[in-house]
Amino acid sequence: MTRSRSLGRVLLGLSCLALLLGLAACEDTTPTPEERQEVTKAVNVYLQHLADAYTNMDATRLKGVASPNEILSVQGVLQKLAASGDRVEATLLHSEVEKMDVFRVVNATVKLLEVWDVRRLDAYTGKEKGRNPGTVQHSVIQLRKIDGKWIVTGRRVLETQGGSQWKVHTPTSEAGEQAAPTPAAAAAPTPATGGE
Repeated sequence: MTRSRSLGRVLLGLSCLALLLGLAACEDTTPTPEERQEVTKAVNVYLQHLADAYTNMDATRLKGVASPNEILSVQGVLQKLAASGDRVEATLLHSEVEKMDVFRVVNATVKLLEVWDVRRLDAYTGKEKGRNPGTVQHSVIQLRKIDGKWIVTGRRVLETQGGSQWKVHTPTSEAGEQAAPTPAAAAAPTPATGGE
């Protein structure tokens, strides 16, 4: 008899857990107009700070708008740029929210279309090496509301359109075939971070 009661309690507990998980899966993630406005503003402020961080090769310019992990992620990208002898000046020309979800009032995910004017400069002389005046990126930005303020916890670029417009020489093999470009020359250093 006690065994059947225990089994009944376990089944009841599992049923309640399944119901709660089902309700959580049905959560409406549509932001309120106020949430949409706050998150959009936080994303735009972050992107302006990100451009400033790239231009000045200083990830600490993201303090107050990005999490410590995101700042470290941007610092890693800046270190790779510096190691290749490059610096980037990035100007955000346009951003447009394609999709926004807010989870449990404190987490947000924003799918964004960004248009950047990106100049690649020699890190030591400041001489322009190339320019992508209309780099279009599709990104996902994660945010968390901390002490009443939306903070970016990660940004990932899903796609960059338009291709590289840098004038980079592609070495040829002895047979006259194009060799694969080196990783530093293959991709345009656009303002992208990888932290999440």
